[in-house]
Amino acid sequence: MEQGARLDAQEAALDALLAALGTEVRTEPDPRVDALAARAPGYAQYHRIGHKRQAAYRRLAGDRAAVRAHYGAVLDALLADDDPSSPRWLAQVLAVAGGSRRLQQELVAALETGDPLRRVCAVGAWRWADAPHPDLAQRFETARRAAARAAADPWERGRLDPDSGSAAGS
Repeated sequence: MEQGARLDAQEAALDALLAALGTEVRTEPDPRVDALAARAPGYAQYHRIGHKRQAAYRRLAGDRAAVRAHYGAVLDALLADDDPSSPRWLAQVLAVAGGSRRLQQELVAALETGDPLRRVCAVGAWRWADAPHPDLAQRFETARRAAARAAADPWERGRLDPDSGSAAGS
């Protein structure tokens, strides 16, 4: 899956979450971002996504009722975030509001039945889902290996395969 499509999916999921939360995010023009974007296509969008992710986290942190009310939208945003570190923010609010077991069950389900992006993002989010429950950890590893074997896209296979050395969230 191409980086542009992944960023578009992530931004759309965050936009839907922020709309559901009634939270608006404005980013001011920044010459440093413009300079980096000139050298790295997609950087401006990546930067904007970071602001949106943090706005969602700030709105949700400490508000379990809001997380519970919008659990599906928060989970969708988490399962569209393939960055190695940033899933921790949304995984944290989901684990606190819904429990680590529920979050891990959702991640396993995404790995077993999701599209390629959701599967990769579930693997990346796993490390942020708190201490694994042994039964779910085993199911997760089994599903991860099966998904890696079945992946047609080299990017997806590389991110799912725990033995590839480039897998996210090992």
